[in-house]
Amino acid sequence: MPPMDTVAQLNDSLAGRYTVELEIGRGGMATVFRARDLRHSRIVAVKVLHEHLSVAVGAERFLREIAIGAQLQHPHILTLIDSGETKGLLYYVMPFVEGQSLRELLAEDGPPLPVSEVTRLLRDVVDALAYAHRHGVVHRDIKPDNVMISGRHALVVDFGVAKAVHMATSGPGGQGPPGRDAVLAPRTLTTVGTSLGTPSYMAPEQAAGDPNTDQRADIYAVGIMAYEMLTGHPPFIGSPQSILGAQMTVAPRPVNEVRTDVPPALARIVMKCLEKEPAARYQTADDLLVELEGFSTPTDAAARTPAGLERSALRKRAAALLLATVVIAGGAYFFTARGRREHWVRATAIPEIQQLTDNFAFDSAYALAVRAQDILPREPALDALWSKLAAKIVLKSIPPGAKVYRQLPGDANRWDLIGSTPTDSIRLPILVYTRLRISKAGFRTMELSLSPSWMQDQPFLLDSVNAPHPEMVHVSGGDFAASMPGLDQLPPIALADFLMDRYETTNLEYKRFVGAGGYQKRQFWTETFAKDGRELPWEEAMALFTDRSGRPGPTTWEAGDFPSGQGDFPVGGVSWFEAAAYARFAGKSLPTVYHWNRAAEAWATAWVVPGSNFDGQGPRRGSTSRGMSPFGTFDMAGNVREWCENAGAAGGRYILGGGWSDPSYMFNDAYSQKPFDRSVINGIRLVKYAHDEPNLTLAKRPLERAYRDYSREKPVSEVEFEGFRRMYDYDPTPVDAKVESRDTTAQDWIVEKVSFNAAYGHERMFAYQYLPKRHPPPFQTVVYFPTGVAMHTRSSAMLDPGGIDFFLKNGRAVIWPIYKSTFERGDSLNSDYPNKSVFWRDH
Repeated sequence: MPPMDTVAQLNDSLAGRYTVELEIGRGGMATVFRARDLRHSRIVAVKVLHEHLSVAVGAERFLREIAIGAQLQHPHILTLIDSGETKGLLYYVMPFVEGQSLRELLAEDGPPLPVSEVTRLLRDVVDALAYAHRHGVVHRDIKPDNVMISGRHALVVDFGVAKAVHMATSGPGGQGPPGRDAVLAPRTLTTVGTSLGTPSYMAPEQAAGDPNTDQRADIYAVGIMAYEMLTGHPPFIGSPQSILGAQMTVAPRPVNEVRTDVPPALARIVMKCLEKEPAARYQTADDLLVELEGFSTPTDAAARTPAGLERSALRKRAAALLLATVVIAGGAYFFTARGRREHWVRATAIPEIQQLTDNFAFDSAYALAVRAQDILPREPALDALWSKLAAKIVLKSIPPGAKVYRQLPGDANRWDLIGSTPTDSIRLPILVYTRLRISKAGFRTMELSLSPSWMQDQPFLLDSVNAPHPEMVHVSGGDFAASMPGLDQLPPIALADFLMDRYETTNLEYKRFVGAGGYQKRQFWTETFAKDGRELPWEEAMALFTDRSGRPGPTTWEAGDFPSGQGDFPVGGVSWFEAAAYARFAGKSLPTVYHWNRAAEAWATAWVVPGSNFDGQGPRRGSTSRGMSPFGTFDMAGNVREWCENAGAAGGRYILGGGWSDPSYMFNDAYSQKPFDRSVINGIRLVKYAHDEPNLTLAKRPLERAYRDYSREKPVSEVEFEGFRRMYDYDPTPVDAKVESRDTTAQDWIVEKVSFNAAYGHERMFAYQYLPKRHPPPFQTVVYFPTGVAMHTRSSAMLDPGGIDFFLKNGRAVIWPIYKSTFERGDSLNSDYPNKSVFWRDH
């Protein structure tokens, strides 16, 4: 947010002309204020360029370019009313539109936009662009943020602004210097979110810094916007750098594969706009408008009027002339495009791959390296990076001959075939859990999420389609320790291979137990019922295991049945005794803490937890989860807690993984509770052990958590305390806080990214502050401190306000600092646990 005196500064400078009332939005280039036009007694929108852009652009250049945009008068272009400079700030004025931006429309919950609405909005936007292009004006920044929706019509805003910014930031004279700077200039703008730095909507030639970018870049951006309106997301998602690379090298998935009800004719129009080579796209917005009008109104009589035929003939003659030009220049352009892509690899991709690798972002580095290698297969600098970001492995299966597919990051529906078992030596990103699918005719398809180090030694064991227990997955054994805090001091145990349920036990599965008289058959209930220091008789214990209506069943049920429509939801509200009885009924077992840990794999937390159900709203179907653990089990994190065999302290039983209302760190916590506890988040997942499991008795033994009782510690002396205090003391210095970005799209809060001076090493750090929208300041403030997972996560873009939204809805603010060694501020110490060195302590 700009300083509060910006409003006062504007009112002081614009006195007698405008009265600025309040800020109504903020983007990468400008802050928008609502103001009153005093001369004409009307409400207007005043956009003020951010200070660093005002300095870079300069008043003369800005006012010259904005004046060109002001000449455009069209029903679908939001007219520029005024512009100027005030005390170093550049501003421009537009009519105040009652409505919303296309970005706000797309951000609303609900299904994707209807095809009819998409084509109507597209016609308005393309009609505006066709008019502007005929007058020699290219927008350069078409995106949903720059399209306003007023009533049923779309209005394009900010003509002339993008060009002024581009000229000021791309080099002397606005032409852009040759070589590396020409490529990096647009990308530099990306870091501040300016118009030309919006990677998701940039044409390939823009991404490559081509100084000859023309109106066909606007057509590409229209294609991206149409794709997003139809599917709910642009074709490429990821970091800005990976998106830039994809714009130049990756063909987008056809829009009618993502959304099947898109008519083929419209899908063809969108995909033609998205051609990588400008010569393969529509050459003018007029050509595109003709196609859109032909698609949406194929029998429109107006298209056959003399005037309509005349316009059509003119367009056809223009297209013929342009085609001739393309044919003549085609060979030369091919080499220009190829050279541009090769230049991108050397000047942009390779430095970015190096940076991502240094920051441990191996998945992003790998994806970028694959694209770069497709362009330059034998580039020495790229070859040197591969050993730092990927491992070469050979994948095997029993039996061999299975096809292996790798899921593309960020797209759950796209799988790349990487070979057949045994594969050739293939590369996969290191320290990253890659989701694989192994498929062979006559055998069950497997899905796993493993790192290269796990795939080296053991083949994938495929089950025949007729093998028993299709609902379970294989988990490999080996020497394994319970790696949870408080249990990690225990020695490892050698485990045999075992089977585990792919999903948690569902209501429908548990209903079979209830329907079979499970609560009346004593053979399923073999444990002693001990409660509050005494042993309960069978009948007294069974009276405790009832649903809301007093019938046998979980606490989440009523009248002996589960809630309507939740048959495939996980059963919740069961005690440890009920879980153990159900296991006997099913011919399986509750897992030990060791076996549960082996399948869950705590080291995969950064990949498992983000896709898991910790949203606090309730359970969900296991088949809808993205939170898959390495061996193919779903929802071991979140959804419902899962009872284990082992006893804990004070007669409790371990229950692991956390439930939908727990904090996400519960996935890694060794937690026990009383075996009679029937909380709604208590559920079941079962295993089947090998017949020759040698250490099963050892694995089932009671486990005591190690902990330190600080209430018994003796306080240090005042002198010693003063010594400790000085270790963490610092000299107060100016904070110099700056708001780097501001997002107002959420319904209940505003998110600001604020940078400020750290108290060490002349560093800048930053924090996200979440401010309630529906409550007035001042705010009581909560500071969020992350779990250790933050040391292994490489981007704060993964932050999810779902766990803090209750603070915001109740009027409190939340500050989420990005501490040293966390998220993108990670470093080489991230792979180490705390040790006793002075260096680690100070760091």
